[in-house]
Amino acid sequence: MQRLSALLLLALGTCATGAHANIRCEFNGKSVNPSNGAETAGLTGLLRCRDENTGQLQREQELKDGKYLGRERFFDREGKLTRERSVNERGNSQGRVAEFWPNGQLKREEFAENGGTVGAVRRFDANGRPERLSFHAAGQEQFAIEYNAAGQPTRLQCPRASVLPEDRKPCGLEGAADTLLYTGAGTRAGQVRYDQGRLLLSTEWTSDGVVAQQMLYEEGRRVHRSFFTEGGKSVLREERIFAPDEPQRFLRDTRGPLHSLRRFGSTGQLIEQHGYANGREVLLERWYLNGAARERSTMTGNGEATRIQRELRDDEGRLRRRELLTAEQFPTGAQQQFHANGRMAQEDRYTAPYARGRTRLEARRQWDESGKLMADDTILEDGSRQRKAGGLDS
Repeated sequence: MQRLSALLLLALGTCATGAHANIRCEFNGKSVNPSNGAETAGLTGLLRCRDENTGQLQREQELKDGKYLGRERFFDREGKLTRERSVNERGNSQGRVAEFWPNGQLKREEFAENGGTVGAVRRFDANGRPERLSFHAAGQEQFAIEYNAAGQPTRLQCPRASVLPEDRKPCGLEGAADTLLYTGAGTRAGQVRYDQGRLLLSTEWTSDGVVAQQMLYEEGRRVHRSFFTEGGKSVLREERIFAPDEPQRFLRDTRGPLHSLRRFGSTGQLIEQHGYANGREVLLERWYLNGAARERSTMTGNGEATRIQRELRDDEGRLRRRELLTAEQFPTGAQQQFHANGRMAQEDRYTAPYARGRTRLEARRQWDESGKLMADDTILEDGSRQRKAGGLDS
């Protein structure tokens, strides 16, 4: 509607400003300047504007008592109808609004209520084949389906209740239905499944015909999966499972609290996993590409009281470090490092958080691979060490 209004203003402006001096407007055979209210005052009937050089009709507008009210029609340079509508007392579109191709075929049709689109909007190509069908109500587009030149659907958006006969089958309003979607060139692009207007499954394919993305409901949760291509096959890259929504979000909505997040390597092996509870992360696990455990972190508490217990391992799965962190990632409490044989190598102790959540190292103990204590130090506030005189293994 905005596009049609802009074209109308351009056409009116062309005649009013005299940008094309060869346009002549007449009313009952008398020359009239349509932008001069004094010349149109009190007139009732049809104003016609023609190209003086060709005599082709360029515009028709209905006048009622000097006001533009009723039918408007616009033509191209060859005199072929390009668009038509009716306007109300406010100058806004009212009723049928239509555009046409140069060959006379209907290009676009909609219905307006005081300038706002209501009901069905249909768009066709120059051969009369449907390109798009939609339905508008309450200022929103509630249903839309688009087609390529072969009549195959390329896009589908469904309402929860039928608004047009064309929505009943593809939107699953007569029972769950799968619909294949295609590109403009006719290759398969995706698949959607609707049941009673609710989108339950959405799958997208690459130009090579392998799955690139999938969204579906499983056990009442939205599941979003993305894939990459490896050796001509689709390999899962990431999976996001959302917590059950109340009120329920649309399937394609990427917002909302998560239940879990998993990432995968090039051969499909799990390399990272996140767990969530009540909208916050409570577990993080990572693996090396060889399958060995790499990291495990658990999160407890809320806000400033959050604590992260983390274990880090080498690529053979051996524990190398264990640490306790604050929400700001500052170390607190015991931080432990281990030798390759599993014995403790070093233990640092940090204070509880103080100003701005910061902590300070206050003690350090070190052992060799046999378990012999090599150092037992107190760390003073200026960073200097105070080694205990006794207590070391002999």
